[in-house]
Amino acid sequence: MLPLTVLLAAAGYAPAPSASAVAVPDFTQGVITTRVSLPGNPYDKLLSQVDPAKGNVQEQLQQLAGRLTAAEQQQLQAAAADLSPAMTMGALLLPRKGTLYCRGREVRATTDALTYHLENYFNQATNKGLLRLVAQAAPQSVNYSYDAASVEKTWQSIVVTDSDYTLRTTPETVLVAGYPSQKTTYTLKPGAQDTKPAGPGQFSGKPVALDVWTSRQIPQSLNFAHPVYVNQAYGITRLVVYFDKEHRQQMRYEFATVQPRAVTDQELKVNTTAPLLDYTKDALQIGMQTMSLMLGGGTKEPAATDE
Repeated sequence: MLPLTVLLAAAGYAPAPSASAVAVPDFTQGVITTRVSLPGNPYDKLLSQVDPAKGNVQEQLQQLAGRLTAAEQQQLQAAAADLSPAMTMGALLLPRKGTLYCRGREVRATTDALTYHLENYFNQATNKGLLRLVAQAAPQSVNYSYDAASVEKTWQSIVVTDSDYTLRTTPETVLVAGYPSQKTTYTLKPGAQDTKPAGPGQFSGKPVALDVWTSRQIPQSLNFAHPVYVNQAYGITRLVVYFDKEHRQQMRYEFATVQPRAVTDQELKVNTTAPLLDYTKDALQIGMQTMSLMLGGGTKEPAATDE
């Protein structure tokens, strides 16, 4: 009797190539779409159905809530009761989808959350950028220029260091948006936790673990586009952050699509409005206006200018 592999080959079947064997050219220019979710968060499924581009977020939420059955409402309330305030706030403020326009060492990221629209241009050659934050429901915005060093600590809401985490590069390789990506795990070391959970559903500032997938074909410079800082030599295509020991509360970031193509000057442009602040001089003002805008308030929108 012939071996099964010979029979399959004769019938025209061939094993699927492994992710590591897939030949993909280096990504240098094009458009990447991203998605973010909160597996285990009771609000995630509901909020992920809201599309800020369709307008009136409050009305969309009311319609979605109205479709829940009595049993679903009770289940949501019970799950939310054990959720930490940080995870509740994260569910409300987290942008679910984003787009990266990449050309060489220049990147413009755009994303929409329930309460705000964000555009962020960064030039790695100069280490300088331009950011515009606009309220979804009102003519309000915050606009400022920055350099990488001045915003590093503020933007990196989660920082993963070798001193706090045990790192293990695994042989596991998968395709993420068509790009072979190798998995590395990070586990919080005993004693590295800075605070203890206050109660059920609570977690401290440091995640207990992370799974990170990187691709040699994706430039490392794109790693600035997500709120988790992990020192990796290659571009991160997917990461999962675990906030509790049971791994029930998670944040998942990943590339959805990658489209290599020419990117125009216009696609890299951020149209700001006056006043254009400078983060090195106006950090306190920017921080206060940003928080106010994200929570539903902000500064009234002036006339648009080109930068």
